[in-house]
Amino acid sequence: MRTYDLRTAQLYTEDIIHPTTSFSQSNTTTSKNYIAASCLDGIIRVWERSSSINNSINNKKKVYQKLHSSHKSNNYKVECTFTSNDEYVISGSECGNVAIYPVNLTNDDGSSSNEGAVKATILQRHKGPTTSVASCPQISRPWLFVSASYDGSAVVWASQAQYDCCSVDT
Repeated sequence: MRTYDLRTAQLYTEDIIHPTTSFSQSNTTTSKNYIAASCLDGIIRVWERSSSINNSINNKKKVYQKLHSSHKSNNYKVECTFTSNDEYVISGSECGNVAIYPVNLTNDDGSSSNEGAVKATILQRHKGPTTSVASCPQISRPWLFVSASYDGSAVVWASQAQYDCCSVDT
């Protein structure tokens, strides 16, 4: 994976041995932005992309988190995306599920978080591989997203609490 910083004429690379099938950029506009890449080894890698001079030592980025415990991605192109508030990464799965991983890019002491399996919330509705996911771009609706599957179905997902809060009486 290569990212270019045109302002500083720097090329940053992340050597991912396995083929990358999808990637997503975080929605924040702060100095630290993140990339999540879904790979055919079944792992979603999340790392920082910033214009910091500190990262140009070897022109490599540090993988902060590897998400892999709750979805399968070995044979199909499975997409991943950040929610609009960047707190979660949503991924499809070859088994028909949707996995929602919490993103924890730093520990309480400020060190990077890269160890241990992250437990995801699993949503089940599709009968075939769920290969496409997209989240609502509105920052006020991070709980709203859609998934699509090879079974020909698309599902719009929303939490019941948020739906109740936003519903209008007619």
